[in-house]
Amino acid sequence: MTARILVVDAVATARITLKVRLASVCYDVAAASNTAEVFAAVENARPGLIILGGDAEDAAMVDACRQLTGDPRTADIPVMTLVQGSQRLAALQAGAIATLPPQVEDQMLMARVRGILRDAEPASTPELGMAEAAASFAHARKPQVVLIADMPARAQRWRQLLSEQMDCRFDIKDPDEALAAATAGRNADVYLISVDIRTHGDGLQLLSELRSRQGSRDAGFVIAIGPDAEELAAFALDLGASDVVPQDLGGPEGASAAAMSLKMLLSRKTRGDERRAEAQRNMVWAMTDPLTGLYNRRYAIPKLSAITRDALLGHQGFAVFVMDLDHFKRVNDSYGHSAGDAVLTEVAARFRAALEPAGLAARMGGEEFLGVIPDCSEDEACAVAERLRKAIAASPVTLPMITGGGRIAVTASIGVATVAPMQCDGWPDQVARMTLERADRALLSAKGSGRNRVICSRPDQAA
Repeated sequence: MTARILVVDAVATARITLKVRLASVCYDVAAASNTAEVFAAVENARPGLIILGGDAEDAAMVDACRQLTGDPRTADIPVMTLVQGSQRLAALQAGAIATLPPQVEDQMLMARVRGILRDAEPASTPELGMAEAAASFAHARKPQVVLIADMPARAQRWRQLLSEQMDCRFDIKDPDEALAAATAGRNADVYLISVDIRTHGDGLQLLSELRSRQGSRDAGFVIAIGPDAEELAAFALDLGASDVVPQDLGGPEGASAAAMSLKMLLSRKTRGDERRAEAQRNMVWAMTDPLTGLYNRRYAIPKLSAITRDALLGHQGFAVFVMDLDHFKRVNDSYGHSAGDAVLTEVAARFRAALEPAGLAARMGGEEFLGVIPDCSEDEACAVAERLRKAIAASPVTLPMITGGGRIAVTASIGVATVAPMQCDGWPDQVARMTLERADRALLSAKGSGRNRVICSRPDQAA
């Protein structure tokens, strides 16, 4: 889908000219002359970027930028301003994600637009349950900025200028040190890199290398461009840099704008880290049982098919265990559900310990558990199941004081089914289902023959 861009300028000729330039490279471009028209346009079709230039009809450009970035209707839409001189810092302080001079060339304009759209944060969506306020920009540690310059004196100068503007840890490194640290997992939050370090343009190669590393790919990148390498600014943005700055940072005055850009990148990285951590938590919650911490049925069944596929392709066997606690309903009826939860949690821990390190342990629901061990022979599987049965029966479970305390003896019945290497044909899902059914039948036999025992299903019993 083509990105939508909203151009805002009170001067009709400037507005139309910019719209034509962007539409020529197939962006979907709309135009507005003031902030009131912006809010109306956003209601109809939400843009991915707002470009603000000149003086709006009802407010100065910087005030308009502050209004757009501060209003809930548009706060999550990146705003780029076309300004120069002292207004550049003012626009950044007002919330602009980037600034360009009004007469910027097409190559640089398009590269900046592509970069902003590439790095744009996803729009906020309603959360389930009670929503919490967004976290403010705060680090548990000082954020780290790595400085990689063409000469140590320049890196020292960068650190001097930026440390007056930012409370960060500034580390000076050469390219090899930066790559080694990233490979070892010692990643920076932001990298400030000279476009020319040892040879012309080699800073862009370093940028590409760092962005390809698992640990450093989510960092922010700023490229410092010297007067002899201005033609590389657009390439830097297309390679993944979030901003480009003058090689001397613009001196003491320009350093404020450079520091503001770095602060924005640090803030963006913090939010990105929080989103990734939240996604990881949600993924874990989606596939685990909240009481026992074992995998849940939703995860376990597809995982069983995956283990089966790998076993068939690798000509290996595997074992499936289905375990059921004996007379578990009596625990809940006699001692309460808190006691039942305590029993399930303790038995789950013993179940997991018996299958580790290679096995899959899952709670399928109620008092039923599923285990899978790859590359496991029939004799090994039966021995694991018997050790598990004894471990559960040998040690009574301590009940919580809320239920009256004390200890309760627990036993379990276990059904085992194995698949030997080269033993069966068919699709992995079919083999997995048939093996699980064999383990279920073995469990029923164990329960029917007196409980607290292990029954191992032989492959020739599958029919």
